[in-house]
Amino acid sequence: MRAVFVLFAFLGFSLIGPANAADVSIELEKAAQYFREFDQLCKEDGGKLWGVSFCGPMVFVDPVNRMAAGNEADAEGELKSKAGVFAGELPPEVMIANTAVEWGGKRWTMIMWWSISSETDERLALLAHEAFHRIQPQLGLTPSAQINSHLDTGEARFWLQMEWNALQKALSSKGQARRDAVSDALTFRAARRAFFPGAAENEGALEIFEGLAEYSGRRLAGFSSAKLVEAITARRGKATGFVRSFAYITGPLYGFLLDEAAKDWRKSVTAKTDLGVSLGQAVGAEARPVKDAERLAEPYGGAALRKAEHAREERRVEQLAAWRTSLIDGPILIVDLKSVTAGTFDPRAVFPFSDKQTVYTTRELQAEWGTLTVKDGAILEDLVSRTASVSLQGAAPDHLRGNGWTLKLNPGWVVRPGERAGDFVVAKE
Repeated sequence: MRAVFVLFAFLGFSLIGPANAADVSIELEKAAQYFREFDQLCKEDGGKLWGVSFCGPMVFVDPVNRMAAGNEADAEGELKSKAGVFAGELPPEVMIANTAVEWGGKRWTMIMWWSISSETDERLALLAHEAFHRIQPQLGLTPSAQINSHLDTGEARFWLQMEWNALQKALSSKGQARRDAVSDALTFRAARRAFFPGAAENEGALEIFEGLAEYSGRRLAGFSSAKLVEAITARRGKATGFVRSFAYITGPLYGFLLDEAAKDWRKSVTAKTDLGVSLGQAVGAEARPVKDAERLAEPYGGAALRKAEHAREERRVEQLAAWRTSLIDGPILIVDLKSVTAGTFDPRAVFPFSDKQTVYTTRELQAEWGTLTVKDGAILEDLVSRTASVSLQGAAPDHLRGNGWTLKLNPGWVVRPGERAGDFVVAKE
């Protein structure tokens, strides 16, 4: 389970949970409808997009009670036919998240029930996105996990958003105007990577892993270029942190542009492909000298964004100092991450604290010891010690509630003093 959790923590297949998870339960008739819709969609694709069918085992899961509804039976007989689906309870050792998982003798597309949209196109895009993760190993498109901590700095964020602006303009243009916009995007991409050695490899890994999944979801769901730009504009309006979420924007933009420039581009994609290089070759565009990037950024709103990112950078430095005070220097409650069986977070609310530590401001962890829920708070997770901590400043006397977090213990578990004075740790009774 340890290796699995590391992957989830830093690739982050999970999404933000519902306002009240206790109110969520799988409606079997509706689940059956969703399975039929997606089955029809992937049959219509017939393997045309990637040469492999998206159809296959899929299971919806309620992470609160571990209720599961699959489109087919598992090999171990845990799921029984009921109301048009195969329903049952997911075993406790199976990690719950929006991802692909090996369970019951099969490789499944797993989707948490609350994350499924009531809007048909968004729902199908999500199901296709996660189904892509199931077939990804067959395609050889599973690069190793990379952390893009640099994308939380003002300089990297500025050039990333300039790249997005240019790509959106390219997707809304034709002919020479499109080539010029692509050249601008590649220039902004090069400018960012010139500041941060290793960024090309680190960003590329997530663009292939999550970017292509998001592209596939939107493409399979029938999004037009105009509708994609609309969806991305809406997503960008809600975005805060880019460290984990940037590829959900970059991937579809490059993918849709490549679809119009080179119909067979997917046949040559590998885990090492740079989508920017591929697009430049396809449309006959090259990055301009990096020294010209600042000037080229002006018509894309560069001056206003520079000012905004400068202000954000000042706030970021202050926030890091505040987190150090509350999550490291001050009294903390510590939980073990090794027994986590389900985890959710918002990819837009992930902030690097150090090379091996990450702060989530929205998070839920379900583990052997219970459930820790963080909402508009902060939790620091350490990859080395495999522990997580929340601040006890202003916490309740029972240490089960604090600023932005709550802890529900399972029977047999207690909160007891930790090694450092003022700290507490969750431990067996």
